[in-house]
Amino acid sequence: MKGYFAFFLLALVSALLLSGTVSAVYQREYTIEVQADGSAKWIIEHRFVKGEDEAEFRQLSDPTYFSDTFVKNVKSLVNAAKERTGRMNITVEDRSFVMISSVSGNYSLVKYQFYWSEFAETENSRVRIGDVFEVSGLFLYGDGRVNIIYPSNYLVEGVSPSPHADSNQTLTWYGVKDFGTGEPRITLRKKATFEPIDIIKENAFIIGGLITLVGAGSIGFYYFRLRKKEMKEIVRAGAPAPPSIAGIEDDEEKVVRMLRGAGGSLYQSTIADQCGFSRSKTSKLLATMESEGKIKREEKGREKVVMLVGEAKELEKTKRRDSN
Repeated sequence: MKGYFAFFLLALVSALLLSGTVSAVYQREYTIEVQADGSAKWIIEHRFVKGEDEAEFRQLSDPTYFSDTFVKNVKSLVNAAKERTGRMNITVEDRSFVMISSVSGNYSLVKYQFYWSEFAETENSRVRIGDVFEVSGLFLYGDGRVNIIYPSNYLVEGVSPSPHADSNQTLTWYGVKDFGTGEPRITLRKKATFEPIDIIKENAFIIGGLITLVGAGSIGFYYFRLRKKEMKEIVRAGAPAPPSIAGIEDDEEKVVRMLRGAGGSLYQSTIADQCGFSRSKTSKLLATMESEGKIKREEKGREKVVMLVGEAKELEKTKRRDSN
């Protein structure tokens, strides 16, 4: 019986996808896609380098070998798993066995596939994988890459040994030589309706970016308000203001500061030149400020003199006293 299992495992171990370079006659990969009800789809792939070990490729791609040897051996091992686990509904149906053989590029490919019911143990909201691997000679007798795919609505609660990769609901081990009896062993837990930690994990990059943007925006807004307040206090005190920071000081404040610094009045052309405004922009800005009661303009020859309202009133009082 041991020889029978060993012969099966020699075929079973022939799986595809290599974990790097070709280190054996052919590459192997096992993929076990586990469902929430404990059933699993097995895919065992053998990828041969073209021109290497053609005899092995011809044997594994032979339909007679597949049906008379591989299928029978799988059924024998599944029956052994049934006795070991006590799950009496463990089965593999004849119609689920599929073999695909192809030659593409530098590789020849043979793929075996079958469905195994009650492959994993289910209890409440958990799926436990591993007790079937306690069957002597079941999995894996040799080296090869192993992928175990689990349902999207489940989380990995525990796994041994630790996989080499864990992404897209797939646990991957690059080789099986370090597996012990009953390994790999995995416990899956069904996700709650709302799992905040999953949302954070899946959107960590976006959330981090938003936090950074909000933080930077808050600091910038606070600095803007503080700087603007400082400028207003400087203007009220009548002291010359430091050079403005771009975007902090608006145009009206700039004009008021210039007028205060000049003693309350300036030619309109001087304001335009010192502020770097066009003549039309200066005229519109001053007209607005005049309508708001902030400044007063008077014609003086071909020029206009711009005065702060307080300074203009003082000037009018002086003119009236002089005329009297």
